[in-house]
Amino acid sequence: MLSHIALVFWRGILQRRLFTTLNVLGMALGMATFLTLALIVRYEFTFDRWIPDAEHIYRLDAFSDEETTVSSIRLIDALRAEHPDWNATAILRGFSGATVRINDNAWDVFIARTDAHLFDVFALSLAEGDPRTALVPKGVVLTRTQARRFFGQDHNVLGKTLDITQKGRTERLHVTGVLKDLPPNTTPQFDLLVPTSASEMQAGSSWEMSAAETWVRVSPAVASRLPDLLSGIVQRHAAGLSAEDAKAFKIRTRPLTTLHFFDATIGWGGADERLPIILGVVGLLALGAGLVNFVTLSTALAATRSREVAMRKVLGATVLTLGLSFTAEAIGLALIAAVIALVLTELTLPWISTLSGWPVGLDFGFALPLLLASAIIGGACAGAYPSWMLSRFRPAAVLASARMPGSGRLGSRLREGLTVAQFAFAVTLTICTLVIWRQTHLLQTMDRGFQQSGLLMAYLPNEQAERLRQQRLSDLVRGLPGVTGVTVADDAPGGGRAVITFDTTRPGRSDPPPLLAVVAMQPSTLPVWGAHLLAGRLFDTTHDYDSRAMPVAPFDSFLAGQSWTFGAHNVVLNEAAIRALGFADAASAIGAPITLHGKDIQTIIGVVADMRFKNSRASVTPALYYAVSGPIGYGVLSVRFDHAPENAVRTAIATVWKQVYPESALNLRSVGDIIDNDTRPEKQRGTLMIVASFVTLSISCIGLYGIAVFNVRRRLFEIGVRKVLGATAQQVTRLLVLQFLRPVLIANLIAWPVAWWVMRGWLSGFDRRISLSPLYFALTALIVLALATLTTLLQIRRGARSAPAIALSSQ
Repeated sequence: MLSHIALVFWRGILQRRLFTTLNVLGMALGMATFLTLALIVRYEFTFDRWIPDAEHIYRLDAFSDEETTVSSIRLIDALRAEHPDWNATAILRGFSGATVRINDNAWDVFIARTDAHLFDVFALSLAEGDPRTALVPKGVVLTRTQARRFFGQDHNVLGKTLDITQKGRTERLHVTGVLKDLPPNTTPQFDLLVPTSASEMQAGSSWEMSAAETWVRVSPAVASRLPDLLSGIVQRHAAGLSAEDAKAFKIRTRPLTTLHFFDATIGWGGADERLPIILGVVGLLALGAGLVNFVTLSTALAATRSREVAMRKVLGATVLTLGLSFTAEAIGLALIAAVIALVLTELTLPWISTLSGWPVGLDFGFALPLLLASAIIGGACAGAYPSWMLSRFRPAAVLASARMPGSGRLGSRLREGLTVAQFAFAVTLTICTLVIWRQTHLLQTMDRGFQQSGLLMAYLPNEQAERLRQQRLSDLVRGLPGVTGVTVADDAPGGGRAVITFDTTRPGRSDPPPLLAVVAMQPSTLPVWGAHLLAGRLFDTTHDYDSRAMPVAPFDSFLAGQSWTFGAHNVVLNEAAIRALGFADAASAIGAPITLHGKDIQTIIGVVADMRFKNSRASVTPALYYAVSGPIGYGVLSVRFDHAPENAVRTAIATVWKQVYPESALNLRSVGDIIDNDTRPEKQRGTLMIVASFVTLSISCIGLYGIAVFNVRRRLFEIGVRKVLGATAQQVTRLLVLQFLRPVLIANLIAWPVAWWVMRGWLSGFDRRISLSPLYFALTALIVLALATLTTLLQIRRGARSAPAIALSSQ
């Protein structure tokens, strides 16, 4: 029986080449899109799961106000005092960068300072060295990538030395281990691991200072009781904290395998979980479109095989044999589509990964079972209706019929319903794609409150001696060709490193005081940034209170645990601060006094537009700007240039930098690059949606073309009768086109509310967003209707122009 089924299957392919090609191509496109997006979704949902015992590793977040990903280093002592059997470690996040020097070469790096227990928590493999002895004083563990960067090779580097400068202190370290490069879907990323003693890590620390990541690995039995075991631990070890402050501290245990999505919910990196979910739904819709197309064409094709089925039944074929034959043929075609889909995915995945930014590759162990299951399910669905319908035909009635037997009204309604579902998928995706593209365009082109072009940023070294060189660097850079402005502040496009917030009140108001970000800057900063002045004036050094010396930077005071006195200043606020303080408008705030941190009275002299320095999604933080005469702690250099090539300006700045900071590496970024990095997730989403929409529309048009071919062939007799009775070719064409467009119109009516609901929810996550205009829905309808018309028109016109004699003889 199998040989008979195979023979019929092969003959069917040869006899119905057009329908077979359309069928397989539509299914293959749907499968390829589904597989590509499934690989991306798998990548996102398997973050950190490759780490041994990842499900038993937890990060401990200790906080008193809002949760962050860091905690106090003091938590380690408390844990080891109460639970000495736990593996616990800490990874410090230094507030200043570090520079690696080897001979005359320097690199700007991120250093993770840790204790000797890191590899007890994270059982990571070393390419060179022993994890048990690698974390020793004066040692350093590099990743393979960093080893190649520093030494030109990733092997035979044990014992080599390098100098690391951080916070004005230089130490010579020797390489004790080479860590295998961590997969990109890893939350804790380590470039350089520098073992550090407990006393060094805890120097100057306090419970209020959150600067470390605290990790533990515990057994499942302990994990189930972690919240109870950690309850009150801060209060029991809260040296230096008041009883009230200690009581406010909370500790949350966050499983490592959940951090990738969780951190995004608290605004500390990670990824929005909705994105892979949306991509997964899009992939299922693309697969559904391919499957619907497959079932639709299989159902239409089955109607042309009535006489074949009748003859086979006359010759002894049973209902079971016919049903198995149809199902096997459909699964066979689906398997061919699966092979083509695998090839398409292999060819296009590098391109898709480059455009979207997801570093995914084709995993055959994951792809083959997925495609096999899709082929079997799709083939079974496609073969079910023909098996049920055709195997029950009465041979005598079919063979005696003068016309081509069909599936009747039930088959026509089924095919029309499947076409409606198919185009509903396509219309929904197309509307979503247009909205996402427009929102991404808005993020890339919107006014961010400052002049974006011609602006370069660089973080400055932060030690006291290094801060004193800021003015020399500024003077040298200001004299470079093409440079029109140079300034230093502790915030800038892309984000500063030490901006802190303070409660701010207006005299006579009883509302809860809002928190304002307090930003230190030179008097020239706002003009160099190109800030938009809305009311009042900017800083002017001829006014005494416009620019005052700050003996101690606010963040330095915070780190040292000292009380901080801000003093009286003239200040400039942004729009968000004006709204938070309850002023009617910008003009009404000019000259008004405000109280900072309950004791320091400031006078508002100007209001500038909100400047979006960081996340495009989030609302702008209320900010207070004050001018400082003298060095600025944790400063960011801003350089404005014009009428000069950016590369030439970069090269000139790098030359000057080496003169002023020979021991530190320069990390110069353009605002354009910063904005590109900020909007990359939306661009990735938009790229994938465009591809998925194109594929889904293509599949729908392929299916519609196949149905048009089938219906025109079946209705040639009807066309001939209409033409004999006086109908013209144009009238017949119009009639058939309108009949084919009916399911497309119905699909639009179904898709519009779904797309509106989905996009309304997605747009709500943006502070600045486009309006959900009816134009997106109307434009999509026009595009889809035009494609449907073009797809069917050629075949319909060919049938409508056929001679009546030929048409009447077709049956």
